[in-house]
Amino acid sequence: MLKKTFTSLACLLLAAASYAGEAAPAKEPVAPTIAPEPEEISYSNFSLAYGYQSADFLGQDVDAHGIVAGLEFSPVKHLYFALNGGWSNVELDLGGLGLGVNDADFDYWTVNVGVGGYIPLTRNIHFVTEVGASYASLDINDFGANFNLDEDWGVYVSPHFRAKFGIVETHLGVTYNSNDVVPAEYNLFLRLFVEVAPHVDLFVNGSLGLEEQEFFDDVFGVQAGVRVKF
Repeated sequence: MLKKTFTSLACLLLAAASYAGEAAPAKEPVAPTIAPEPEEISYSNFSLAYGYQSADFLGQDVDAHGIVAGLEFSPVKHLYFALNGGWSNVELDLGGLGLGVNDADFDYWTVNVGVGGYIPLTRNIHFVTEVGASYASLDINDFGANFNLDEDWGVYVSPHFRAKFGIVETHLGVTYNSNDVVPAEYNLFLRLFVEVAPHVDLFVNGSLGLEEQEFFDDVFGVQAGVRVKF
């Protein structure tokens, strides 16, 4: 009986040694999952800003204060739609014209509707062109009067560069506008955005009239506000 037990134990040890000597089957390599890179430059956002603009009208100072809102939406890569508009209270200094009044107040309204396309030059730098329709209206609300002085439709084209590095995004370009009621036909602009929270930027925008409309000189504008990206 004891001999039979030792014989069985020896067989079990030999079987275990034979199994341990076999190589374990190799596992199939698992391909790493690569997350898509996020779009660095925003083309889907809403912005709201305070706007100031100054100009020289026939030698008299013009100052405008108001609000500007804008919306960009990109349904697919390389394409976006744009809508923006604003209202300003325009103050015209009439003291130097000898009319017996010092200034006059006007309401100035603008609306732009356009479509844009962009080409990535690098992941952080894009070349962008936006085209669309431009509406502007100037109403007088002084001297006991309230009526429209002038309004016009035109087209605008805005080629520019957009670049983003870290929390800073910049836009630099030129806008041409054929609308006769805007003070400058060509405007050079520079925008600076700083991300202060996820999807939230603070920004400033400066513009300089390169070729003013008739009667206007030294057109300059600045805006400051907040942009929410989605």
